[in-house]
Amino acid sequence: ETSCNTYFHEVGSRTTIDKIDKWAKLFGLGELTGIDIAGEQKGIRANKETKKRLRNDDWRPADTAQTAIGQFDNAFTPLQLVSYISTIANGGKSYKPHLIKKVISYDGSLVKESEIEYRQVPVKKETIDAVKEGMVAVVNSTDGTAAEVFRDFPFEVAGKTGTAETGNESKHSSNALFVCY
Repeated sequence: ETSCNTYFHEVGSRTTIDKIDKWAKLFGLGELTGIDIAGEQKGIRANKETKKRLRNDDWRPADTAQTAIGQFDNAFTPLQLVSYISTIANGGKSYKPHLIKKVISYDGSLVKESEIEYRQVPVKKETIDAVKEGMVAVVNSTDGTAAEVFRDFPFEVAGKTGTAETGNESKHSSNALFVCY
């Protein structure tokens, strides 16, 4: 319910970069979503191969700790982030995003309709439920990182806060990030 880098550094280090990378990929982070527009960017997922390619350097334990909190070489697109959160909200179903659901002609006839497509991420229900519980607590518990903002909201929200670093923090602040369902 509260943002704690030290906790996630430790959990991430125990999990290992290979497992973090496996699950990040399964949830679509650093991968194309398949949205029906040209020019979609893949984004970057921090892992051993990415560090070797970008920095020509070997992976170190501190890299895993930084990756576990969403930093280091992670650079996800906003669409990847909302797709990731949507997959959690939908119990592991990762839907292919579309810009247009359907096109109807002036005479009422259907010109085109986007097909609903999804893939099931092989994650246990109890794992999804635990993540959902934590996301609800972020927004709704007394100590939740985003609780103050949603105090009088008319319905329950589940969310995840984050900080998107720019690499220029000596001159400008980082970017705040919030995704929710």
